[in-house]
Amino acid sequence: MINWRRPMLKFYDERVMNRPIPRCRTLISDFYALPREARRNLRDQRLTQLLRHAARHVPHYRKLLVDREIARGDVIDLASFGKVPPLTRSFLQNSPESLKSDDLSSRHSYKNSSGGSSGEPVAVIQDQDYNAMGIAMTETYHGWVGRDAGESLVKLWGSDRDVVSGTLGWRNKLSGFVRNQKWANSFKMSETAMLRYLDWIRQYRPVLIEAYADSAFELARFANARETRVSGVRHVITSAGTLHPFMREEISRAFGCPTLNRYGCREVGDIAGERTENSGLEVFDYCNLVEVVKPDGQPCQEGEEGEVLVTNLTNFAMPLIRYRLGDRAVVGKFSDGPLPFVEQLQTVSGRQTDAFILRDGTAVSGIFFVYFLTVFHEAGWLLKTQIVQRDYDDVVVKMVVKTAPAQSALDEIATSLRILLGQSCNISFETLQEIPPLKSGKHSYVVSLVKRP
Repeated sequence: MINWRRPMLKFYDERVMNRPIPRCRTLISDFYALPREARRNLRDQRLTQLLRHAARHVPHYRKLLVDREIARGDVIDLASFGKVPPLTRSFLQNSPESLKSDDLSSRHSYKNSSGGSSGEPVAVIQDQDYNAMGIAMTETYHGWVGRDAGESLVKLWGSDRDVVSGTLGWRNKLSGFVRNQKWANSFKMSETAMLRYLDWIRQYRPVLIEAYADSAFELARFANARETRVSGVRHVITSAGTLHPFMREEISRAFGCPTLNRYGCREVGDIAGERTENSGLEVFDYCNLVEVVKPDGQPCQEGEEGEVLVTNLTNFAMPLIRYRLGDRAVVGKFSDGPLPFVEQLQTVSGRQTDAFILRDGTAVSGIFFVYFLTVFHEAGWLLKTQIVQRDYDDVVVKMVVKTAPAQSALDEIATSLRILLGQSCNISFETLQEIPPLKSGKHSYVVSLVKRP
């Protein structure tokens, strides 16, 4: 079939919408065509430009970069980059004015809000260059995994704002038509809605599906239980949540194609993504630089898990430098030299609140609990679950069930949980009609309310 949309996109972006997306795609393509060492040099040049801009125009960084001897006039000492304190959500919440560039009026800026999965809402100022580069990076990634510009795409997304902005208003309707994208609201994952979504996907025949990880998993479980198959999809890309191995298997079985993991957030856009299944997530370092650090701030080595810090290279309206997302990841590969930026992540293991904390400070990965209930102890009666640690010795298992479980089944689950959490741990169960999603539309399988030591 002739893809007539591809030649139209350049005209639409440049002439109709006045957005430099084609130029941005060319810049990104040229960057990734370079040898690795040349890419690292260009990456460092782009970081220098960002720091120079921040030192000149952003109140918070104007003082900080000089005090830490990172900026001396126009000279930037990249070797001292690690002296920049990580930027926290709380600082972004409480002191947003100090992070705004003083040339904001010339940048065609807008406000973007985030925070549903963390419980800490923040508003970020972004500019049109950031927006165009973000779209270009996403479309470049789609090209890597087999979707040509203008080929059909379905997004099973959960944010009310995203779904509304993707379906209402002539500009957004026109954009969806030209880009051949359709949206489905994963807030509405009822049985009726999922039947409609599956029928819609079969009719539309997308080559690519993008979805919240939990939404794709729920739809896949629903399809597999009914032996419903979807053909023609080349890849499913999941984002906005941790893609556990058993979830990947379920999704791939339902849609008959590989399932790829992508990592990003609203504050900085797409950060990293797999090109093939289980290959590790390649960091999109033309747009974002990633560090993974230990509790003492030192960089993690290959195979080690730590906290993710991100520096965005494309938003000069409100630069986010060494931004603490609250996520944890395992290092795959990182660049040699004085700037230990991660070039590939083995896995993104989830938010810090996706782990349970024991009294001795040990963190137990939420992956264990999710696998434990949805696979190991699953006997066909459980539809959905959320495990909440209210205190060190107090855990509640929230459940949406198909049929009432036997007490013996609940006793087995409680006994197994106590082996890991301690015999004194109180394990209770709540049966609900529905477990509401977070404000972002995502479903969190594991939540710890325990304050970390």
